[in-house]
Amino acid sequence: MVSGKKIAAAVSVTALVAGLSYMAYFDYKRRNDRQFRRKLRRDRKKVEKTASKISEPSLDETSDLALELLGKLANESLPLTPEDKEQFFMAQVSKGEALSGSGASGYAEAACCFFQALKVYPNPVELVMIYQKTTPDAVFKLVMAMMAQEVKQKQTRYFDVFPSEDKHVRIKDKNKMEGKTKFKESQEGAKSDVVVPNRALFATRGVEAGEVVYEEESVVSALLPCAQNGKFCYHCLRAIPEKAEEKDETESTEETEPTEEIKPAGETKKSSAAFECEKCHDAVYCTEKCRQDAYDAYHQFLCPTSSSSTAREFAELTQKSHELAPILIAKFFGTLVDREKKKEIARALGVSDKSDTDEYTTWEHLEIMRYLELIPTASDATALHKLGEVMSASVPGLNEFVTGERYTMLKGKLDYNAFSVHTEGVVPKETPETHVSDTMRDDHSKSAVGISMYLISSHIAHNCDPNVQIVFPDGTDKAAIKALKSIAVDEELRISYVDPSLGVEERRKQLQALYRVKCECKKCEADLAAAKAEAEAAPAVEDVEEKAAEAVEDKAAEVVESVEDKVEDAEEKANEAVKTIDPSDEGTPSFAAVAASPSPVAAVEAKTEETEEADTEEAESEEFSDDE
Repeated sequence: MVSGKKIAAAVSVTALVAGLSYMAYFDYKRRNDRQFRRKLRRDRKKVEKTASKISEPSLDETSDLALELLGKLANESLPLTPEDKEQFFMAQVSKGEALSGSGASGYAEAACCFFQALKVYPNPVELVMIYQKTTPDAVFKLVMAMMAQEVKQKQTRYFDVFPSEDKHVRIKDKNKMEGKTKFKESQEGAKSDVVVPNRALFATRGVEAGEVVYEEESVVSALLPCAQNGKFCYHCLRAIPEKAEEKDETESTEETEPTEEIKPAGETKKSSAAFECEKCHDAVYCTEKCRQDAYDAYHQFLCPTSSSSTAREFAELTQKSHELAPILIAKFFGTLVDREKKKEIARALGVSDKSDTDEYTTWEHLEIMRYLELIPTASDATALHKLGEVMSASVPGLNEFVTGERYTMLKGKLDYNAFSVHTEGVVPKETPETHVSDTMRDDHSKSAVGISMYLISSHIAHNCDPNVQIVFPDGTDKAAIKALKSIAVDEELRISYVDPSLGVEERRKQLQALYRVKCECKKCEADLAAAKAEAEAAPAVEDVEEKAAEAVEDKAAEVVESVEDKVEDAEEKANEAVKTIDPSDEGTPSFAAVAASPSPVAAVEAKTEETEEADTEEAESEEFSDDE
């Protein structure tokens, strides 16, 4: 049986031979066929008139013609095997060249031939450059117009077929639904004529609280530096379980005295269930499949102990920059090439998936996503240079395709659309050494172990009162969108990009800084209204508190004054009572005795008691005498 790698190699070699044959053919005709050169000159003169009709004033006519030609080609099938592709390519190029030489009347059909050849060529950008140099301008412009119209058609049809029906969600433009038109603004605030969509995700069926709306595999993911401790899978981010405890082979049933050199009998030891990269031993995986998938897609380029020193330098650069974007972008392109290669092999074997979404590449999905417009930095330029050195040998044309502008755009897409991943396992706390500056949508429900991006979930808009939450039921980077509340048909799915428990001012501050989003959700409006009412009520409350304090102070003063008055009255009455006592009465206390006592009233009472006792004793004595 022929292996997948051999088929992939055959596809690449065949495509290369076809491309070289095509270029050699045109070059030979230009150099050796005098009649061909004369015909080209005549054609160019004729084309000048035709080209003037397909110039700036008649771009609409060119677009209409391109649409008409695409309609004619819509039902034509393309070859699948490498051999059939080679024959088809050469036949279309030869026919297109003949039609181009026949004059302006053959330009439309020639453009169709060149366009069809472009569809089976493995490097379309390279072939477009050849067309630009070798075909009449009118034909080349028509081919480019057909390409542009095809892209528009695919983008228009995109939202009809993606996401697939089994996901039970649909992407819609809220601006169109509400009849609004929003134009793109530059960083200086100037408006352009580019209409900005406001896409969101809507449910196509009713969902109960706690129910999973859909599940989705990640496009690309990476462990956070704090979790790169050998306990989490570098590919799917799963917490790697420990193997069952096994008894030490040196276990002894004899009683021995344990010492520092000899282990006690029955001691157990644990061994990790991880599958390590055989080269670097740093990247660990939960299964052999994860290790192989990672190596095929990206680790073969990024392994820091590979034969190329650039991989090690690239790893050190990303570590020092404290950002995962360069690693994610490298993984993305490696995964992109690997997926398209597997699709091509599947088509060649006749086992390809015929689903509607199969016609879109991962890059085309990515182009639909929103992104933040970032300002390129010197660090970005260095990372891009190292990325090209690491992957250009295995991914031909990467340096030409990934320009500085595209690299910055990719960073902006990651910053806007990436999610934090929460899996099972204890995640070490982030330190200054393991901190990263990458932006992630994170509701802080759990500690994050990694960062990941998703094609469908990226279209869920933010709301401080979310009705869905992203969860990871398998303990991997595979996401599930779970309903927090009951969701009706055609209701928008809402997720929180930040911690929803924060105060309204802090939420808005983070959303503006991280996503340039000015949140105007109902929760924000309610929180702001409550804060405003509280602020307005604060002075009245303070006034009431001040008046209450004053009233308490006044009442206390009145009570003290009343008590003092009563004390003064009691003292005056006591003094008056002292003055009425006869000083000559021996049984009556003298004025000096009363004055010397601590309290006049108490002294009078004490003396009176003594007098009464003396009178009692005298009466008893007299009674005793009478008895005698």
